[in-house]
Amino acid sequence: MTFKQDRLENEKNDPFEGSSLKFVNVPIVLIALFIGFGATYLALRTNNTSMTPGDSRTTSSGSIIDSNSDSAPVAAGDLQSLMEKGKQVFTTTCQACHQATGAGIPGAFPPLAESEWVNGSPERVIAIVLHGLQGEINVKGQKFQGVMPSFKDQLKPEDIAAVATYIRNSFGNQSDLVPLDLVNKVKEHTKDRTTSWGGEAELKAQKWE
Repeated sequence: MTFKQDRLENEKNDPFEGSSLKFVNVPIVLIALFIGFGATYLALRTNNTSMTPGDSRTTSSGSIIDSNSDSAPVAAGDLQSLMEKGKQVFTTTCQACHQATGAGIPGAFPPLAESEWVNGSPERVIAIVLHGLQGEINVKGQKFQGVMPSFKDQLKPEDIAAVATYIRNSFGNQSDLVPLDLVNKVKEHTKDRTTSWGGEAELKAQKWE
C-alpha cells in the first residue's frame, strides 16, 4: 500500500507544448516603464506642452520658435539664431559670388568684408537682396559692373533678415542686426518694383539713408 502511494505521489504528468503564464506580464511592464520614462523626459525638456503643431524648441532667450509662423525660424532679437540661419542662407545663395571669406572676386563681384554698403543702411542692404543690382557701384575704392540677381521670390523675409544680419556681423563687419519687421517694411515699400537697382546712383537716391 505504501509503495503504491509513493509511486502515485512521485509520478508527474507528461510534458506538453505550451508557454508558462508567469512571464506574460513582463513585456507589458517594460513597455509601461519606457513610456513613463519618455513622457517624463519630454515634460522636463519642453517648456511648451500645448498640443499645437510646429516646432516648440526655444531660443537662448527663451522665445518659442514656431515653424508655422512667418517669423520662423528665428526669434526677434536673437542674434545667435539669426547668425546661424544667415550662414546657412549665405552658403547656399551668396557664397559662390562673394566667397566664403566675404572677399568677393576682384573685377567681378564686390567684397562684403568691411564694405561701406554692407555696414551702411540696413534698409539698403535689404533692398539690394530683394531686387538685385545691375550697374556700376564703387566698393572700397574699386569699381564693379557686375549683375546681382533678385532674391525676392527665392528667399522668405526671415531668410533675408538672417542673411543680412550675418553679412553685417561677419568678415570683420560689426553692425546692428536686421529685424524681420524691417524686411517686411522695405518689401512693402518696394513691392511695385520689377527691375534691379540701377547701380550706385539709384541706390543713393533712395530715402533710407
